[in-house]
Amino acid sequence: MACVTTREVATRAPTLEEKCEGGSAWACETWGQQLQVDHRTEEADRAFGLACAMGSTSACLTQGKDRLARGDLEGAEAPLRKSYEEDSEEATLALADLHDARGDAVGAAHFRYEALAIDKSTTEFALGWRVPFDGGVGLALDVNVQPMGLKARRLTLGANVGLDAKRVSLNATVGYQHFVTNWFAPYGRALVGPYLDNSPSRRAPINLGAELGMKFFAGPLGHLGTGFGTSLDGSTYYFLEAGLDWVLTLAVLAHL
Repeated sequence: MACVTTREVATRAPTLEEKCEGGSAWACETWGQQLQVDHRTEEADRAFGLACAMGSTSACLTQGKDRLARGDLEGAEAPLRKSYEEDSEEATLALADLHDARGDAVGAAHFRYEALAIDKSTTEFALGWRVPFDGGVGLALDVNVQPMGLKARRLTLGANVGLDAKRVSLNATVGYQHFVTNWFAPYGRALVGPYLDNSPSRRAPINLGAELGMKFFAGPLGHLGTGFGTSLDGSTYYFLEAGLDWVLTLAVLAHL
């Protein structure tokens, strides 16, 4: 009688290199990190380059910073710019260092100026609580637009609805925020628009107001703000607001 022995043949898992060659950006980046540990610099650079080409901005950043550290300024610029175009603060600062190394102080200063605000949200929705000095509690709803094209998010445009027990107004807003750090910015803005209520004691149908305050940013997520505001009709108020990136705002509303 014949005796047959059955053996289970284990399937070999593909290596990171094989997964990378198969088109996995994650595998390329992870492989590159392992190669860095082994001091296989040229192979690591190639792995990060493949991941960068597949759309991994973190791999672009790593490749660019590694090349910059080795003095390869020309080679470092392209991957750093790819990460910079995705609003990476770290890539922006690395580009500033690159321009410093080239002796371009003006270019370096420009990138450091942008770095303070580059990762902030372009469009935010904000909900605010107002405490008028003449009594009561009010609310404010805002849409703020702050693209990099407007002095690197220093200039802001928006729309505001303010309401409390004595007044309701719909306003256009324009403001300026000065980034002291990447998380703190004092700011001021002007508000102008019609009152939506019909108070017989109001001197003018148009609201003209101003606010001064400060914002505390949480990167691209949003901000907390506080300050004081006043209007031409004599009302003055303290406010506290929370701003959230518009994509996150829609996600929150979708789950309510």
